[in-house]
Amino acid sequence: MIRTCCLLLLLFACLCAGLPSQSLQLADGKTLIAQVEDANGDGLRVRRLDNGGTLDLRWDHLTPECALRIKQSFSLAGEELTEVTVKVTELRYSVNGSPTTLIGKIIDDSGSVIVVQQRGTPYRIPRQDLLQMRPIEVPVGQVFTKDEFYNVRLQELVPGDNADRHMLLAEELMKARDYGHALEHLDKAKELANSKDPARLDERLEKVKLYIAAQKERETIDQIQISRARGTQVDFEQGSKLIAQFDKEFPMSKLKPEFEIERKRFSESRTRFFSQAVAIAWRTAIQTLAEKKQIEPGITVAAIKQYAEQKMSDEIAQIVALRFKFEVAEVKALFSGRAKFPKGKQAENFSYGIGSWLLGEQAVLKDTKQGKEQDKDVAASATQKDELARIAKALREAADRRRVAIQGAQGGQAKEQTEQGWFDTAARTERASWLRAYYGEFSGQLTVTSAFTQPCMTCFGQGSISEMGQGNKVEKVKCYLCHGTKWLRGFTAY
Repeated sequence: MIRTCCLLLLLFACLCAGLPSQSLQLADGKTLIAQVEDANGDGLRVRRLDNGGTLDLRWDHLTPECALRIKQSFSLAGEELTEVTVKVTELRYSVNGSPTTLIGKIIDDSGSVIVVQQRGTPYRIPRQDLLQMRPIEVPVGQVFTKDEFYNVRLQELVPGDNADRHMLLAEELMKARDYGHALEHLDKAKELANSKDPARLDERLEKVKLYIAAQKERETIDQIQISRARGTQVDFEQGSKLIAQFDKEFPMSKLKPEFEIERKRFSESRTRFFSQAVAIAWRTAIQTLAEKKQIEPGITVAAIKQYAEQKMSDEIAQIVALRFKFEVAEVKALFSGRAKFPKGKQAENFSYGIGSWLLGEQAVLKDTKQGKEQDKDVAASATQKDELARIAKALREAADRRRVAIQGAQGGQAKEQTEQGWFDTAARTERASWLRAYYGEFSGQLTVTSAFTQPCMTCFGQGSISEMGQGNKVEKVKCYLCHGTKWLRGFTAY
């Protein structure tokens, strides 16, 4: 028993060593060992290494230091001038029966009315209307004015005659974009002349003076950074406009090096966001076009295949380009890079359903468990297999001739369908599903991750069924549903 446990622990350690895991410090004091799979302006998705499950976390679930470290690794925050955040309260309350949300600092929670202050304005919320109240962490500018934040931190830090405390306060003020007060405290720190890191002090002084001298450029860079950190489609659109504005208005700016760093981070974050968003929109458009195409009057199976292989991708790209207001070329580039990101690689199920037989037996079994087992059998006794196949074919043809003869004598139609016959009589959902699957496998745009089969529901994977033949004798005939292919094909792809 002890030996088994040791082996399991060793195996777990090996698995962990192979993953880019990290220790996440949660705001409630607990520690979580997990692999961060994705992150955006709203939060992050992690895979736990203890049980393999996934968790979607908000940034306020983590300590500020841990959140900043992860944001930096995903280019959601700069190294130094990330906007400082504060812990405040989010209140949800009812106004005339409608839920409303307010984020701010509670300044009075003692009576029947809760007083919350946001950017200098107090709001009074009747306690009886309160629906929910929870602590969250937000950028300081969302709750405080610059003067309010300055007064709060000044009282908390009390720098006195300590130059390094003045420098610490100045650095926080720089993150809050309050360069005027930051300069005052850096000057004071220089005057005190007792800093343990005078070189850092001089560097901060030089930087804040530069920011003040180039205030408009600095504000534009700050706004680009905030757009990147928030990470929504609207924010990335706004950030792109700001970058173009900076290039046009400040071509010779002294902040050009910092702007280029932020431009690179913004571009990486934008690519990450839109590659995943485009991948989701692309997969949605497959279904939309499949449903539209299959109802065209007189559409043939051959035309469906040609459309899926040659034209459908361009139409999907145009739909997605319109959705995001991009050029088609950019949409295709973003989609081609989707495999680098978790949501881009999110595989979906595709199925040919009862129309699987249109592919032919070999294509139905391609890369499936049943197909691989069949290949092994053929390799083991090719001559015997060929002989059995020849006999089976002859028997099937004889059975088909007898069935056709009987049905013809009775004025009926043969059960053997053509491809077009199946398509014309199939339900709309079946045709759309078939086209969606054919596109997924044969357009060359998606990556198939796994293929699988399920037995035909009529012959249960036998390829034939029993029918009453001439002379009331039971005989085996080809299954009219799977046409002898035995299996229905499906696969996953992204």
